[in-house]
Amino acid sequence: LIHAATMVTAGVYLVIRANPLYTMIPEIGFLIASLGAFVALFAATMALVNKDLKRIIAYSTLSQLGYMFVAAGLEAYWIALFHLATHAFFKSLLFLGAGNVMHAMHDKLDISKMGALYRPLKITAILMILASIALAGIYPFSGFFSKDKILEAAFGSGAYILWGILLLGAFLTAFYSFRLIMLVFFGEKKHEEEHPHEAYPYMLYAMLPLGILAVFAGFFEPTFHHFVTQTLPDFSANLESQTIWNLIFLTSFVALSGIAFAVLKYKKGGFSSKWQETFIYQLLSHQYYIPMLYDRLFIQNYIRLAKVAWLIDKCVVDFVVDMIARFLNSSGESMQWIQGGNLSKMLKIMFFGVVVLLLLVLIFFVCMEAVWTTF
Repeated sequence: LIHAATMVTAGVYLVIRANPLYTMIPEIGFLIASLGAFVALFAATMALVNKDLKRIIAYSTLSQLGYMFVAAGLEAYWIALFHLATHAFFKSLLFLGAGNVMHAMHDKLDISKMGALYRPLKITAILMILASIALAGIYPFSGFFSKDKILEAAFGSGAYILWGILLLGAFLTAFYSFRLIMLVFFGEKKHEEEHPHEAYPYMLYAMLPLGILAVFAGFFEPTFHHFVTQTLPDFSANLESQTIWNLIFLTSFVALSGIAFAVLKYKKGGFSSKWQETFIYQLLSHQYYIPMLYDRLFIQNYIRLAKVAWLIDKCVVDFVVDMIARFLNSSGESMQWIQGGNLSKMLKIMFFGVVVLLLLVLIFFVCMEAVWTTF
């Protein structure tokens, strides 16, 4: 819940909250919107082929953050906040549903090794399907209202390239969402669990309000708009009614096409093994080789630096500390005869000490007299 609904969206909230600064510099806002569109598409493409249940949902979260940043960058702050709110409901529902699936699969995450879990996890499956429909932006689910508003804002602001990227992202979102649903709950059974079971009732009861909100939260748009625009600047796409309806039908058609394509494709077993040998699949499955690049540029060099620091610590710092300890130990052993308890020896040492002190005092006075005579 924290990851899906609050923590990762803190950056979006900060941009919205600091809206006077971004309004003063619209070029920076457009840069944020452009970066958001890139992230929306970039993360969505990586979710297309990933097999890790939680990673797919995490990439989806990153992609939806891109949508929010597009709205915030185009000064549609209340729309960005509205998508942040609706997204919290269906995305946290997906993460909690993924937890139920992990519980049934004994913490296994590879969706290509699941399948046929609809019957034993029926309630979880229904809730995750509802959340996926909301994520895809299908009417009347909550995601439709907020995501469609972002696309309207991009189109109405004249950012047609950003609008096109987000429209493509809507297709990819619908596709990978139902790719996950098909591979996990439907299709051929590929797991070895004999008796996968549904989560405990209290877990399902906790998910139920999120399911209701994922379906109906979008209908609170007028109330939400009235409430937040008391603080945030209002935004209107200034589009004609016919244009808005055309955009709604186009976006809905694209999202439904993505769902239909995923259902039909994975109902037949998915893509062939030849697809997995292509350069595009390898590029996406390796996450554009960014983790590998990150590992070689930062992690490996950091390990090398740590090894050098360890050698310095061992050969220099430890050596100096050990030498001090050995010197103190040896000097203590060599001087222990002073504390032998022999009275005559102790008197001799005391006498020697008094003589040394008197000599030091004498030297001090002689030096002081010489200095006084000079000046």
